[in-house]
Amino acid sequence: MDGIYLQEPLAKALQRPQLQKVDLLIGSAQQDGLISRAKAIKKFEESQGRANSKTAFYQALQNSLGGEESNSFIEDAATWYYSLEHSTDDYSSFSRALENATRDQFITCPIINMASHWAASRGNVFMYHVPESSSQSSSGQEFLLDVQYAFGLPFYPKYEAQFTEEEKSLSLQIMQYISNFINSGNPNYPHSFSRRMLGVKPAWPMYLSSDGGDNYKEFTVSLPNLKGLKKADCSFWSDYIRRLKASTGSGSGEEPSAENSSGETPSESQPLRDEVAYSR
Repeated sequence: MDGIYLQEPLAKALQRPQLQKVDLLIGSAQQDGLISRAKAIKKFEESQGRANSKTAFYQALQNSLGGEESNSFIEDAATWYYSLEHSTDDYSSFSRALENATRDQFITCPIINMASHWAASRGNVFMYHVPESSSQSSSGQEFLLDVQYAFGLPFYPKYEAQFTEEEKSLSLQIMQYISNFINSGNPNYPHSFSRRMLGVKPAWPMYLSSDGGDNYKEFTVSLPNLKGLKKADCSFWSDYIRRLKASTGSGSGEEPSAENSSGETPSESQPLRDEVAYSR
């Protein structure tokens, strides 16, 4: 506790009915996903000399998807929805569809929900997203691209030759935004960061909880401000799948019980799992 930022023990602060408002910078990358995270576990297992790394990969992925239990209705719905973009006949396309489905359900959409929740009462929110077209850096690093840019990886002597001048410029601007936010709680607030920074950065609008306020900054060369990140995909999980779960119950696709058919909601008869498997 320094008396400025931390003025009292955390346990005491949490006893207050309303926490002090704190500004939030939050974001996601299309490169992220449960499969890539499970692959990281596989690599770690291999680095430790364990031969069953493939088993560890599938185990980590299955655990991320909710374990061995699954709801066949939800599997079929998710398979249909994501096959609109990727064919399920080809293995690589199927794997990509699985990655997109699990990323939306467990990573990107919860981040957006967090932004909406925080913006409603907790403080100012600034959200970003790194799209797929910008997620494959020439550096080949394991870190997500937003992490590479925010920590200035393009300027590390070991890696700078692997980045273009545009990528270096983008990294400088992102570091400027982050530096501004750390110092003021607002990425737009001017803060002297680097003599290499020239010109004015595009303004970063706040994410608002009101209708039409779902603004976010896209981490690409022009740093555009966009709206409605993953709106249709998140609606699929939060609206359609939620109703499907309520009508079919949890488990491996059993028919709705007579109790549920008589008007009792599933939450009254048995709790529903928040995590369901998309595919095995």
